[in-house]
Amino acid sequence: SPTVGVVSCFYKDTDHVEILGLLGGYDFLWADAEHSSASPDHIASQIVAAERRGMPTLVRIGYGYQHIIGHAQKYLVAGAQGIILPQCESKSDVERIVEAVKFPPLGKRGLAGERWNNWGLGGEGLTLAERARVSNENSIVAVIIENQAGIDNLSEILSVDEIDFVFVAPTDLSSNMGYPGDIRHPEVIAKIEVIGERIREANKSAGMLALSVQDYSYWRKRGFQVMCCVAHTMFIDGAKGIMEGISDYENSHTNLLTI
Repeated sequence: SPTVGVVSCFYKDTDHVEILGLLGGYDFLWADAEHSSASPDHIASQIVAAERRGMPTLVRIGYGYQHIIGHAQKYLVAGAQGIILPQCESKSDVERIVEAVKFPPLGKRGLAGERWNNWGLGGEGLTLAERARVSNENSIVAVIIENQAGIDNLSEILSVDEIDFVFVAPTDLSSNMGYPGDIRHPEVIAKIEVIGERIREANKSAGMLALSVQDYSYWRKRGFQVMCCVAHTMFIDGAKGIMEGISDYENSHTNLLTI
């Protein structure tokens, strides 16, 4: 069955996060710290709001941080259930994010009494050691393929056991291919389909944007399992749809009044 997430750059607002959780059907929040100016504090507020409505949060961190473990830790401490690494280009990129997300012996994540484990106060009958084990079993490691370098090294990237899903970023990929923003260009679509096949052949889940119901059905038919809508696109589509309806009504009634 598919997993449906929502990418949000509305980092100063938590109401929309709770609304998404209340609507049901959305499996996780993709809190975006790359394509926004969100601070760890902003993301922490989104994590708490999502938790309140029973929705886990994955955080896409920024690209190019020299100390990726320390950077990812800020979101994991706040309660993020996983990290999404953008611009993944090599096996070593994946290994570094695994080190950041997983506790020893799988990784190098630091262990202390923090929000995600009730500050070491226990609860749910689990010791701190047991919580670390459960975290290693359930925390999410995801990467994004956005350029030719990532495609060239895809086999090595997919060889890392701890990867849970590989997301294909159509907008950056279209730019890398010389068709910036044209995410439905035939060559871009064809490239994404090939990448998706390779991901599934490695027994990993493939992820893709769903900016419309048509996008969703197209990629689901091609075996993509992690489908992500985008909060601001949902807002724009809803606002446009209402305004178009208002304009149609007013235009039709204006014409009647002038006859």
